[in-house]
Amino acid sequence: MSDRPAGKDENIIVQLGTLPPSKYFLVHLAGIILMFIPLIYPMGLPVQTSQPVIDYVRTIENLPEGSVVAVSFGASAALLDEQEAQFLATWKILFSNKLKVIFYSTTEDSNIILGRHLGSKVAPDDYGYSYGVDYVLLGYSPLGEAGQAAFVQNIRSVYPVDYYGTPLDNIPLMENINDQSGVDLIIFEYTSCTDVEWVIRQWVVPFNKPALITTLGCCGPMAAPYYPSQIRGFLSGSGAGTEIEVVSGFPGPGAAMSDSKSLGILPWLASMVLANLAWFMRRSK
Repeated sequence: MSDRPAGKDENIIVQLGTLPPSKYFLVHLAGIILMFIPLIYPMGLPVQTSQPVIDYVRTIENLPEGSVVAVSFGASAALLDEQEAQFLATWKILFSNKLKVIFYSTTEDSNIILGRHLGSKVAPDDYGYSYGVDYVLLGYSPLGEAGQAAFVQNIRSVYPVDYYGTPLDNIPLMENINDQSGVDLIIFEYTSCTDVEWVIRQWVVPFNKPALITTLGCCGPMAAPYYPSQIRGFLSGSGAGTEIEVVSGFPGPGAAMSDSKSLGILPWLASMVLANLAWFMRRSK
């Protein structure tokens, strides 16, 4: 940091700003420690947030307690780095606002993800939820746009039973719900960029159903033209996953990585500032 080590009679700024090379490792060690802290305990440090993410959160939070939300879950195991923060934060917001949730999977691996993450990383029981009363898992069905159209018009034509084989008529939450009229909001998660058109054509245009979108970063430009007139908000990519965690107050994997980068660089920034201050202070003598 300096070509001449500080003497004992010099002030603390000069001493810190003129560490000898043999002690440079302390700066690196501090950076490593600060990088690991958020990975264990995410803090949700402030980040710049976009309006589509803010509107996404507000749309959910503004629903009256007990409203029914359908989650068309099409996440991919190969793309969890972009999607995991998005859907974990979304589930926490839904549950914390006491909304009824109908989960249905549209890809094979999305059903596996849902089964593993719902309960282990976000536990409905922690929010006082009861299966069949407050939320339901309908399982996997290979829904293309035709399948979404069928679901909108007659849920039981696609899912006569839930994931566990229980007839929908025997599930309290589904007793009076069999089409889009029983759903107050659709959250559409997908990984194929043009799929955004499905929810627009099958939910929004014919029924004016409020819709939210979660997708990959590369698919954001195809969702953006529909916002805010036809979709109320959208998340695209891991950056939006971090934003929703910070906005909602539920830090998770996205905030952990963002916090790690923000904190980890502080010792190096501090060392540069102190080194320059020490140089100017010595020069002024």
